[in-house]
Amino acid sequence: MKRMLLPLLVSIMPLNGFRVFLYRVLFGYKIGKGVRIGFGTLICVQSFEVGAQTMIGPLNIFKGPIRVRIGEEAKVGRLNQFLCSWHIADSKFSERHYTPFFDMGNRTLVLNSHFFDIYGHLSIGHESWIAGNGSQFWTHGLSVMDRDISIGEKNYIGSAVRFAPGTSVGNRNIVALGSVVLGKIEASDSLISGFPARPIRSIADDVEGGRYRFSFEDW
Repeated sequence: MKRMLLPLLVSIMPLNGFRVFLYRVLFGYKIGKGVRIGFGTLICVQSFEVGAQTMIGPLNIFKGPIRVRIGEEAKVGRLNQFLCSWHIADSKFSERHYTPFFDMGNRTLVLNSHFFDIYGHLSIGHESWIAGNGSQFWTHGLSVMDRDISIGEKNYIGSAVRFAPGTSVGNRNIVALGSVVLGKIEASDSLISGFPARPIRSIADDVEGGRYRFSFEDW
């Protein structure tokens, strides 16, 4: 609790510029030009690096011995949780080889109320969207050693999707609402759906024809 007290006080400072300044000076976080960090967003992590012109909304939580890297012109909505327990720093957990690292590319989007369990390397490729609400990404579990989750570039992840530890998807996919990803899906340009999730059909012609439009102007 003591560890979180100062970041909590910074998170409720009334002006964005003041919050950014204090996060830089007090914690050594690398925050680029034009970055906005919303009121009540708590950042208490091992390291935090954010590229220029990124917007992080209100009431998000980044907590634990996590290395966080967010690219340029990215957007994080509100009420998202990026969590790892500080207890894994104890020597008794060394044989578990935890590598908590959250890596979010340029022009990516994480919308609202998503949960990220970060005990491994969780990466979101450039211009991918974690859209909608209520998706969960898990990088640890009972006896799990293959933890990392990799989401390629220009993917659209719908609401209430579940990613298990050690999973991945390729590039330019749509992962449908409510899907459960349990393995490594190498497909690209595909509609991915189901439990367990699998490629259903190609969307290459639809994308080329302009059917799908992922634009921050629509957000």
